Amino acid sequence: MTTHAMRLRRTLACSTGILVFFSCNAAYAQTASDNDSTGHEIIVTALKRETRLQDTPLSISAVGGETLLKQGASSATDMIRQVPGLNMTETNTSQRRISIRGVQSAGESTVGLYLGETPVSGPNSATSDPSSITPDLNLFDVARVEVLRGPQGTLYGSGSMSGTFKLIFNEPNSNEYAGAFDGSISDIKGGGMNYSTRGMVNIPLVEDVLGFRAVGFYDRRAGFVDNVVLNQKDVNSARSYGGRFMLQLTPATGVKINATAILQEQESHDSPMWFPAVGKYKTDAEHKQPFPNSFRLYSLNGEADLGFATLTASGSRYTWDGTKYIDGTRSARAAGDRYAYCSRYFNVTGACTDAQKQEYKDWVYSLLPLSGYQPMKVGAWVWEGRLSGTSGKWLDWTVGIFRESRSDSAVSSTVEADGVTGLVKFPIVYNFSRSIDVSLKQTAFFGEATVRPVEGLNITGGLRRYSYKKESTGQVLSTSYINASIAGPPLTTNADASGWVTKINVSYEPTRDIMVYAQRSEGFRPGGLNNTPGLPDDLIAYTSDSLTNYEMGIKTSWFDRKVTFNVSAYQIDWKNMQISAAIPNFNFITNVGASRIRGTEVEFAAYLVEGLSINGNMAFQRGKLRTDQINGVVTAAGKKGDRIPNEPSFTAAVGAEYGWAASDAVDAFVRMDYSYTGKSNSEFRPNSPIFEKMGNFSMVNARAGIEYADWNVSVFINNLFDKTGLIRVSSNTFSNLEQATISSTPRTVGLSVRRNF
Repeated sequence: MTTHAMRLRRTLACSTGILVFFSCNAAYAQTASDNDSTGHEIIVTALKRETRLQDTPLSISAVGGETLLKQGASSATDMIRQVPGLNMTETNTSQRRISIRGVQSAGESTVGLYLGETPVSGPNSATSDPSSITPDLNLFDVARVEVLRGPQGTLYGSGSMSGTFKLIFNEPNSNEYAGAFDGSISDIKGGGMNYSTRGMVNIPLVEDVLGFRAVGFYDRRAGFVDNVVLNQKDVNSARSYGGRFMLQLTPATGVKINATAILQEQESHDSPMWFPAVGKYKTDAEHKQPFPNSFRLYSLNGEADLGFATLTASGSRYTWDGTKYIDGTRSARAAGDRYAYCSRYFNVTGACTDAQKQEYKDWVYSLLPLSGYQPMKVGAWVWEGRLSGTSGKWLDWTVGIFRESRSDSAVSSTVEADGVTGLVKFPIVYNFSRSIDVSLKQTAFFGEATVRPVEGLNITGGLRRYSYKKESTGQVLSTSYINASIAGPPLTTNADASGWVTKINVSYEPTRDIMVYAQRSEGFRPGGLNNTPGLPDDLIAYTSDSLTNYEMGIKTSWFDRKVTFNVSAYQIDWKNMQISAAIPNFNFITNVGASRIRGTEVEFAAYLVEGLSINGNMAFQRGKLRTDQINGVVTAAGKKGDRIPNEPSFTAAVGAEYGWAASDAVDAFVRMDYSYTGKSNSEFRPNSPIFEKMGNFSMVNARAGIEYADWNVSVFINNLFDKTGLIRVSSNTFSNLEQATISSTPRTVGLSVRRNF
């Protein structure tokens, strides 16, 4: 019997035994539920004030914490298909780009990621591409996740160009002690064992005045990709651990102050990429590509009821530092094979002799394996203050000010790695190195008002004035004869811009269960500066890109609000697109082309039969270039009519859960979740030599369990039919990279146990 089979039998036996134990020894059962699992009164804060989900006139999805637990979702990547139009593209080791409604490209983020009141950005790194890395925080003990689809430029500003992803935490309770524990163990087919433990404690320090809440977690994720060169198995394992600490002070009626600290350490041990030419789930990379990183966030938020309005003020500081290790061996070997910079190596004009070419190639090969080594850090101070009020029944309004000061630093180097262990050699042996420092300061004033001239009719207008300044300093610290970078003095460049963002929304409620709305909204993201060796001066700066969203939707409730059915249709016009272009050895960001995205989204939920809940969504979208990607300075690959890459044209998901009383003391439940990811392409041009297809796969997850008193025990199978879903496939002719594949995790069978105190 194989090791995997033995582990699987132990896991299933353990799971069955625990379920039987609780079923036979139960004395009391208590069913837990939250608002979104009952189908009633989901309250959201998308408009920066509390509104009922079905009364909010925009495309928004909300997933409650209890639902996340029932689905087994521990991170944002686990809930992607629960929201129509939401996508997350893996870019490398634990690095992913989040997008909404097909608006995806390199550069600043197109989706605003909010942790409470704080917008968070990834590091700029060496490629001026902070959107390529998104924090993937643990979702234990969250109140809900809100996803706002479509531009949120007036209230949320830059970064919320195509939507906003908000993570809202449970707050401390100053009136009662509480706690929770959650642990799980699971086995990946052909891989290793996963372990997870999470806990929460709530302590009322001073009754009705001061409460404390702490969350801690440790996750160990096994790998399933084998390295045939280093003779190592399950190399893409990872672990993360950390905590969240919150203190809430209520000094007077209507006044609330929250202090929060979030800490997370993560270490992904190697890339999840594998190569079909080598074998399924196998790689021939000659060194490892780990991504150790550390995230810290500290915030202080206050809220006060002034009578005529509510005052909200927040201040935050976050840092995120890590080290990217990138495969540099393939591109270096390709440079040696092509004698790319032989003349510069020998300091001769004209072509090298055959003897010089061979010597140059031998020298390059003597350095292998080479790893890209990029320590990087981003840190930011963020402040916001706003007033929100209501004037009778005819007016709601919000005004505010926002300020962010962000700094990035990175060192991008090519260093020697050990061909036996696959790790970078220490002390580090540099072949090439350059430094990049970027600062961004932005300020905005915003306001939004809703008037109700007649009953049921709402007219909303929003306006935001923004300005930003960016400064970038870069220096090539050491010369490389592999990528042709020449050491030199530091170079500093500056860019700034300002502008307006608007919104108009009209909604009408003919009955309490029907709302129709139409909206025109705008979104933007800042421009920036490239720090790319050898880049012409007129390509150093790139400007802000923007989009305009035209949308209509209807939200309906049926059968005493036991069924909801919502539909929205939109058109997005995206102009002055920021994209990633390339010169030999380096990528850079530039503005080129325009596109149009049209789509439809459907969401539904039903709770018609006692114990049975069904929910689902579908998203259709088609994004195409409206012009060739030519701006007078650079010509990129895309042509008019080409599809925007890395975005599936159709996605769908449906989930069903049924719960029943197994005995007087025990409740039981079963749950199934199905999702489909449609086809997408890796490049604009179908005739490109590196054009790859991906997507077009289905996934099924199953879970069953019991609830007894404060205990919840369940068994689960993720990827029930063991499908190999191609999440990302990429090729690169310069570095001879062919079909580097990132795929879904193979079938995973496990057990989870939760206890509430």
